[in-house]
Amino acid sequence: MTMVGHGQTTAPAAKGSFEQFWADAQKEKRADKSEASQKRIAWWRDARFGMFIHWNMCSLMGSEISFSRQCYDGGLGGEEAPNPRAALAKGSEFEGWLDWMKPSIPKTVYDNLYKSFYPGMFDADRIVGQAKQAGMKYIVQVAKHCDGFCMWDTKFNTYNIMATPFKRDIIAEMAKASKKAGLKYGIYYCQRDWWHPDYTLARLPKYNQYMRNQIKELLVNNPEISIIWFDAWGWYKEQWEAEKMFKMIHEIRPDIIINERCGVPADFSCPEQGIGAYNTERSWESCMTFTGGWAWRGFGTKVIPYEQCLRYLVSCACGDGNLLMNVGPLPTGELDPREADRIKRVGQWLQKNGEAIYGTRGGPFRMGNVIGSTRKDKNIYLHVSNWSDNAVTIPNLPVKVLSANVLTGGEVTMTRANGKLSIKTDPKDRDPTMTVIKLTLEKPADGIPPMEVPGN
Repeated sequence: MTMVGHGQTTAPAAKGSFEQFWADAQKEKRADKSEASQKRIAWWRDARFGMFIHWNMCSLMGSEISFSRQCYDGGLGGEEAPNPRAALAKGSEFEGWLDWMKPSIPKTVYDNLYKSFYPGMFDADRIVGQAKQAGMKYIVQVAKHCDGFCMWDTKFNTYNIMATPFKRDIIAEMAKASKKAGLKYGIYYCQRDWWHPDYTLARLPKYNQYMRNQIKELLVNNPEISIIWFDAWGWYKEQWEAEKMFKMIHEIRPDIIINERCGVPADFSCPEQGIGAYNTERSWESCMTFTGGWAWRGFGTKVIPYEQCLRYLVSCACGDGNLLMNVGPLPTGELDPREADRIKRVGQWLQKNGEAIYGTRGGPFRMGNVIGSTRKDKNIYLHVSNWSDNAVTIPNLPVKVLSANVLTGGEVTMTRANGKLSIKTDPKDRDPTMTVIKLTLEKPADGIPPMEVPGN
């Protein structure tokens, strides 16, 4: 057995298993990966719903996380930085993002914000409890964003949570609280680092070693970590020495799952600020926000309604993907009450309709303006958001439908004509936001090819 920290142990990886792990990481389609790889991500695919947490001392200013650093010192630490560009220059990665980054915090202020960061109302058990009540099955939290500030007690820099008046390891507290509540826990770690002096092309190998040291420290000290969410897309695996990174990770946590933003496809794709396309061949997860920004932007910033948040979740599930819904905690360490309200209401819907989300696969009907569907075993779950003439019409299925009912209770009338299946319900049995109709089939639903609903 190999010690991994906090007195816990894990079985050593089988001989030669890293070679398979690394080979799998370079393949896009799930079916092309090994059986071990497919089993490793199975829990995540069934979970469907997670909480993303973007938070650090930038919340004190109601400003986007990290990007004030993009607006001074020539952008990304000078012209030697990887993928060099002048901040907000024409053709840069962030062209057109100026309004999104505002207000830009002056250098002298941003560089000293950590000295005033004291989230006195932070309670890991409470936040994890809110995620669980929302029906979320996992949490991914920012450990280090582009500004280089670390939310844990790292021994590899002085720019971390222990240098604040708070002096508590927030990552460790959240990891333990997640395990206690039965939720999986993951960390977001951005390879960009606009604070670290070695983040330059000339010293990138030295910086990469720094990153590996920090990731190892996080994994050893927090055996609860089940996901690593990197964030540097568009750069090559050679830049980040990805093979070295993955080997080190695998030696400590062979059951980990990793996203695609480290130069290789890894385990899953993560479309950002948009619902991923229907895809049953590649594991994917849309990361979405309540406000259009990642960090807390103040109470003057509009928060999307519950109905839109629920639609994000259903649309992802119908497309065979997950939803990672972001929250931006306040400077106090509490969730914005408006965001907390939205996810609580999603949880209430899931308490009644979770059968149609958890453990399902997407399809056969792609999500549209009226309807989408998920499937599991011999069941198809129709997710209906708009009704016309008290009915919804879908193409006739190639498998016999034995029965149909409203998942939360209520009768369904089915009529077949002209190659179509018309479904009617009593309006009193419908959910005003999203009604689920359960169809029980004669044969398993997984063999039905994707189908389009006309007018959807």
